[in-house]
Amino acid sequence: MKRFLFVLAVAMMAASCAPEEPAMPKVYMTTDISPEGLVKVYEALGVDFDGKVAVKISTGERGGHNFLRADLIKDLVQKLEGTIVECNVAYPGARYSTEEHWNTIKAHGFYDIAPCDIMDEEGEMRIAVQDTTHIKFNIFNINITISKIIIIKELIFIFI
Repeated sequence: MKRFLFVLAVAMMAASCAPEEPAMPKVYMTTDISPEGLVKVYEALGVDFDGKVAVKISTGERGGHNFLRADLIKDLVQKLEGTIVECNVAYPGARYSTEEHWNTIKAHGFYDIAPCDIMDEEGEMRIAVQDTTHIKFNIFNINITISKIIIIKELIFIFI
């Protein structure tokens, strides 16, 4: 049986001011990779998210197994009253077109556990970046302007 390691890192993100030295994130670890374990780690944070909560995951490729199962994340997503958000992919497959992507979301059970949003279903917008060394613009999904999504903390799930 594979051994899973679950790490939840919480890093403060400040948009209005940047500290001279970034604070080290707190790291929470558990080996309880279960619906209950995910909720326990979230509760250990001692925070509540106000407003809309976007839960960004990969809804996976059809027939694949490299995605979080809906039954694993259901309790946490529902506790957060979250919306599962995804984007169409840039490579051919079942998540390339919006129609096929919705079929994949439904086939993998995400549609049954929470509201879902394909963020670029209505299109995308490009925003210029200051340092164009590597890229000239950043692509944002058009629904980000419709939604009131404010990033307060970053949650990172790492499965090893």
